[in-house]
Formats: sequence, C-alpha cells, structure tokens
Amino acid sequence: MKTYIFEGNRPMDFYPISQTRPVFDIRIGSETFLERICSFFKKKSVSLIVRKEISEIASELHKNFEVNPLKVEDGLWLSGSVIWNEETLGLLNKKNTVFTCENDIVAANLSSKLGMKWISEGELNVANSEGMASVEISVNKCNYLWDVLKLIPRTLKEESMELEPVKDGSFKDVIFSQKENIFVSNSQIMPNVVINAQNGPVIIDENTLIGSLSYLEGPVYIGPKTVISPLTKIKNSVIGPSCKIGGEIESSTIQGFTNKVHDGHLGDSFIGEWVNFGAGTTNSNLNNNYSTVKISFGGAEIDSKILHLGCFVGDHVKTAIGTLINTGSIIGSGSMIASPGLTPKTVPTLSWYVDRKFMNVKLDKFFNTAEQVKKRRNRSLTKAEKNLYKKLQVLN
Repeated sequence: MKTYIFEGNRPMDFYPISQTRPVFDIRIGSETFLERICSFFKKKSVSLIVRKEISEIASELHKNFEVNPLKVEDGLWLSGSVIWNEETLGLLNKKNTVFTCENDIVAANLSSKLGMKWISEGELNVANSEGMASVEISVNKCNYLWDVLKLIPRTLKEESMELEPVKDGSFKDVIFSQKENIFVSNSQIMPNVVINAQNGPVIIDENTLIGSLSYLEGPVYIGPKTVISPLTKIKNSVIGPSCKIGGEIESSTIQGFTNKVHDGHLGDSFIGEWVNFGAGTTNSNLNNNYSTVKISFGGAEIDSKILHLGCFVGDHVKTAIGTLINTGSIIGSGSMIASPGLTPKTVPTLSWYVDRKFMNVKLDKFFNTAEQVKKRRNRSLTKAEKNLYKKLQVLN
C-alpha cells in the first residue's frame, strides 16, 4: 500500500519556518515529522503532497521521493503535522474513511478513485470529503510552532527508548546525573561539563563538541557536527545539525545550520536554518503584565494561551550585536535587524529593519550573502532556493 504525506490543513500556521520547507520537514526532535513517519514505512512506498509554490524546493530536498504525483493508488494519507506512532497508525485500517482530530483531517484510507478526487479538488479538508466515512481519533496534532515546542519532552523520551546509555568511564571529568538517561554517539565532551538528565533524556549525536563548563539539562537533543561553546547553558531544547551554540537556550528548537555563539538568552522560540545571531542578541519570552502571548501573522492576531513564548525566526535571518527581540515576535525569512530598542512584533520577509525603519532587501545582495554563508559549511545556494526567494519577494 502507498503512503501519501500531506502538509496538513493550514501549512502557513507554521510561519515563518514553513515559508521555505514543507511542514513535515519541521524538526520535532532528532527527527523531522517526515523522518518519524518514514521510520514506519518503506521510503519507496511514500509520496509527498505539498503546496504548489514550494514543490520545486520539496523535490530538491527529497530526491528519493515522488512529489505531487499526477496519479495516486489505493493508500494511506497522513498529515505531516502529526507526531505519529505505531498505536495511532493502527487506528487507520478502515477503508474509504477520513480520520479527524478536532475537526481537522489528519489521515485517510482511500481508494485510488477517492484519492484522485480528493487531490483534484485542492485542499485536503473536511469540506471536500463528501461521500467518505469519517472517524474521530486522538493524535498528537500540532497546529502551530509552539505546539511542537510543547512536545519536546515527550518526543525526546520516545526517541531515547531505543538508544544505548553512556557507559561508565567513557568521559573523563564529566559530571553525569542519571547516567542511564544520557546518550552520546561518538562525540567529544570536554572536562567539567555537567549533564543533568533527571527531568528528561539528553541525546548527543555524533561528531559533536561540548565545551568545558557547559550545563545541559534534559530533555535536550544536540545534533551532529554541532559545537557547543564553553560555559553554555541549554535546557529543554532541540538543536539541529551543524550549529554553533553559546549563551543560554531554554525550551527552544533550532532547525539547523545556525550560529548563536555568543552570550544572550534564547527562550521558548523556534529558529530556522542559516540564522546568525549577533553578540548579545536576547529575546523576551514573558509579557510584563503576565498576560498570555499573542502572535500576529496572516493578517490576524492569535492568542497562544501560553504565558512563556519567545520568537519565531525564519531561514537566513541576521541580527546585529545587542539586538533585543520582543515577546512573541515573528521574523520573516531573509530579514536583517540592526536597530536599537525592541524589535517590532512582526518583521516582514526579505526586509531590513535598520534604525527603526524598514527597507526591502535587494535580492542580488541577499543571494551573495547566502552563498557565502552556505559555503562556510560546504553547501551551495541552489537554483530552487533562489526561485523560492524570488517568489517570496513577490508575495511580500
């Protein structure tokens, strides 16, 4: 049976991270949504359904998958914004049925005919599921980026269950608390590091360096080839691959390939790829009146109903030294901030915010900088990426 992974009902509710990738490529721990799903299926049997505007970049990111197939077979359709497991996948056996959670379609088991009808009518939602049976199920469905952050403890606990704990004598002069909950894969941990796994697992992936006098308090995941500077403090966070990290990070996710080397606080935030935080960049994650944090995007204001919530930063964002990021801020991809005082709550895509004034980014200069940044990690800026940012500039 084929498996079709679609982005979910409202992919831009994951803005700005979903600007430049499918929702199912968002990191939920050591894995993305998609990587978690593919652990249950053979990759050859999986196809991907994405928005038209990101189909080129999705095809480039996933060369081994069929993207937006013209024809579909009998198969299982899964939302790419759900953290699936064997138990919830076992609920989807009923044929020609859509499965909903909180009035959103999260899965379907469809014949080829119904599958073709569904995708031909565009968005995969309850409105165009007429003639199909419907069953309500309970799953870990994420509607916004802050939902992903809330699930960090659960996700890392599940991921750690199949790992081998660190062995006695593996590291000299490193302090481990609850060693059976600490997992290190071929990495270097310098003397006088403290790793505390009493509140959740600490997973350190391969070829990672943890600098002296750093403090890691689980649940934490550190991705491959990431360098943690000395005296860094990380709690309840997910750090993707090839990052350079320093200062204080708490209850946050960094997608990957990002520099936050210097002192400064990052809390309750979700950060994309190829981001560079200047020295002293700090974000607020609590309103002074202790009200819940409201987020503005898509022309609407959404009450997160969360007391602590930081910022959401798209790919290729740069901040100058001493930048102060406001509570609940959203910074669009390709933007740059160099201004005194708190940032605005919304910084548009491909814009410069300099001395409290906005100006549009010149694409040729943006591409030149992005090429230099990616080259430092032996990557290149592709034609598909350039085409995507050209589209984003038009939409902006």
